Amino acid sequence: MSISYYWREAISGMRRAKLLSLLSVSSITAALFLLGTFLLVTLNFMSAVSSLKGKFQIQAFISDNAEMREINAAKRLIEGMEGIGQVSYLSKQDALDEFRQEMGTASDFLEVLENNPLPRSFKVSLDPSSQNPQAIARISEDIAKLPGVEEVEYGKSWLVKLYRIGSLLVAIDFSLLIIVSAAVLIVVFNTIRLTLYARRQAIEIMRLVGATDGFIRRPFVLEGFLQGALGSLIGLIMLYAGWKLVSSQFGMLRFFTLRESALLFGFGLVLGALGSWGAARIFLKRL
Repeated sequence: MSISYYWREAISGMRRAKLLSLLSVSSITAALFLLGTFLLVTLNFMSAVSSLKGKFQIQAFISDNAEMREINAAKRLIEGMEGIGQVSYLSKQDALDEFRQEMGTASDFLEVLENNPLPRSFKVSLDPSSQNPQAIARISEDIAKLPGVEEVEYGKSWLVKLYRIGSLLVAIDFSLLIIVSAAVLIVVFNTIRLTLYARRQAIEIMRLVGATDGFIRRPFVLEGFLQGALGSLIGLIMLYAGWKLVSSQFGMLRFFTLRESALLFGFGLVLGALGSWGAARIFLKRL
């Protein structure tokens, strides 16, 4: 039998059950839109964190009593640690110049002070492989133990919060993936099952004249496939329209790549085909 027969039957099935097909397509559209929205939030958040990774630095403040010999020895020890990118020494004057550059006119109050109150320090940048809370905490603890180092600062609280938010978003995405998949499968399954019940007599006649279960099942599987394709396409269009609207206000937001869009589209196709295949298989076994 020509493949065109199966496609014609699938399209005819959707036309005969317009309301049920609309329900199935709408559920896939809503599911893809909801899942895609959270995935976009996660992707953009992770992109923002990645762009900040190059700015993750450890600042080790040096004791006022430390001698240059001790400071140079500490610098060499830090440079030899695993995961270290670059180590820069800032004198008291360097620290003052940097403070003035960052604060602008707000730093004028320092002029009334007789002595420079800012301490000497090391600025430590890290290798990409060590730019995570665990590695940064470990390196900071090792630096804090060195002679001449008085205090170590690396923004522990906000760094941990960033990674916790990232982990939470990934957990939400994974949960949504499971919930959305189950919901879509149930809707498509029931939609195709109702269609099968409506055509029960025709299916029984086809069996009597020798039609195999595979022959009967294929149009219904293609019907679910088409519903998945249509729902996925509409969902992606809605996602893109929403992204354009939001990015025009905030800017610097990324959309899915072509590959990521194809995967999301394929996800809808698979759910549609799988739900209809399951419904047709169970129905024919019980018939």
